[in-house]
Amino acid sequence: MPRYKCVVQYEGYNYVGWQTQKNGLAIQEVIERALFSITKKKIDIISSGRTDAKVHAMNQVFHFDSDCSLSLFDWKKALNGHLPDDIYIKTIEIVQNNFHSRFHAINKRYDYYINLGEYDAFNRHLMYQCPHELDVEYMERCSKLFIGTHDFSTFCGNSYTTHPNQTRKVNSIIFSRDKDILKISYEGKGFLRYMVRMITGALIEAARHRLSYDDLSRMLESKNKDACKWNAKPWGLYLVKVDYTTEI
Repeated sequence: MPRYKCVVQYEGYNYVGWQTQKNGLAIQEVIERALFSITKKKIDIISSGRTDAKVHAMNQVFHFDSDCSLSLFDWKKALNGHLPDDIYIKTIEIVQNNFHSRFHAINKRYDYYINLGEYDAFNRHLMYQCPHELDVEYMERCSKLFIGTHDFSTFCGNSYTTHPNQTRKVNSIIFSRDKDILKISYEGKGFLRYMVRMITGALIEAARHRLSYDDLSRMLESKNKDACKWNAKPWGLYLVKVDYTTEI
């Protein structure tokens, strides 16, 4: 049975996240419904990872298996024809049957967008409208604390029961600015739940001079689940890309 790899983009504001759950409509559920409408069979899809409620994706990756005899062109056309306007399949291809969207991912990039200017009603669901003056230079300096391999227990929402190892490697944190729009790009092999948003929330507090570099350093080293009380707004966050090894 062929295995298909898809790249999907979505505006996540109207959804409870990627993963199907009982408390609202999820991206996964919508795509699986579309597959059922096309094939008349229940097909489970597996993604590169979850995104939280109201978080967006430019290039989320998922795979599924199907014996439905459609060309790649017709698969893409049929899927997009059954999906709402805020979810779009960008590409679809046949891959080896041992390909796994989550297990074979080697790098991910998340971008967080902050509007530092006047409130923009048209982008209110697409970036964080920051009402505070931020010292971006100090914020960028503080971000260097999080680059490299660290135990991110303080800066994630995972329990030790489900994730006993909360050490991750952040390869880079890059700041860029286009007029009033600040973008913070995080790259690494994998991120824990809320990790990017909690780091960003703490960096915003540092940029307001409500936390110091030393405060952040102590928080990181403390591995204390109660130390970080900040979680940046989800609609500022985008899953930008997922990279895979060419040897599977």
